[in-house]
Amino acid sequence: MSEPVSVVIPNWNGKHHLATCLDSLRQQTLPPEEVIVVDDASSDGSVEFLRESYPWVTVIARRLNGGFTSTVNAGVAACRGTFVALLNNDTELHPEWLARMVQTLKAHEVAGSAACKMVRFHDRSVLDGAGDFLSRAASPYTRGFGEPDDGRYSVRESIFGACAGAALYRRQVFDSVGGLDEDFIVYYDDVDLAFRAQLAGFTCVYEPAAVCYHKRGATTGSNAIRLQERNLTAVHLKNLPGPLLLIGFPVLLFSRFRRLYRLVREGAGRPALRGTLQGLRLIPRMLAKRRQVQRSRRVSLRYVLSLLGEGA
Repeated sequence: MSEPVSVVIPNWNGKHHLATCLDSLRQQTLPPEEVIVVDDASSDGSVEFLRESYPWVTVIARRLNGGFTSTVNAGVAACRGTFVALLNNDTELHPEWLARMVQTLKAHEVAGSAACKMVRFHDRSVLDGAGDFLSRAASPYTRGFGEPDDGRYSVRESIFGACAGAALYRRQVFDSVGGLDEDFIVYYDDVDLAFRAQLAGFTCVYEPAAVCYHKRGATTGSNAIRLQERNLTAVHLKNLPGPLLLIGFPVLLFSRFRRLYRLVREGAGRPALRGTLQGLRLIPRMLAKRRQVQRSRRVSLRYVLSLLGEGA
């Protein structure tokens, strides 16, 4: 292997997931150069389990819980690889996963990241996701979520971004646009990273031959909804170029009201409203970050517009 690959796995009280995930890494046809598990002050014995059962894994044991984005950034800062795989601890990889992902990035020189086919762990006939996309209102959605894995997403193609639960990045992406935004804490942090990378000229490729099985939770709690609504505002403020932000403002506003209405009808109105208001309080901080993001833009407005899909 000419370029080393590092794998970064954030962990918080995930001891019951780790064996499945790490055993699948050990069975890769293309073994990674290093595997780093960053433990976020777990209380379930994760660190002791790793050091006893997986001595080949580098463990970074954090004394305080810093949140998902901070944990991932700590792992990326410590790794040596030319390629960096981000992996959730509740995943299992097909033995060819890493080889397919590396081959894909090597075959696409302008691609900064590769997304894989994610399948539900407990029902492997159902997709968990086939890459991240944006709606016309720049709202993120997971293509194929909950759909049958019947070959409908079997073509390698350029997409908006990868789910950081199982993705491969060139280290150059992090060096150029920075890591995950720690103000996000969790949720849509990978969407923000994908947007910044696209603006800087790094595309993303979906590789259907790389398969990951994911134990995604069946439900999302109120805290998830709050953070998603909060962070969506941050994604838009930081990343949409000025002309598109101004021209598209009515569509954005309509989309947000429609999201809020839907969540109210589903009984999640309170966390959704809290998240929306918290997003507004992020405006000064995101505007400051926006300046750097937009100064780093290397693509045309027409290209950015092409990243936005159909529907509000």
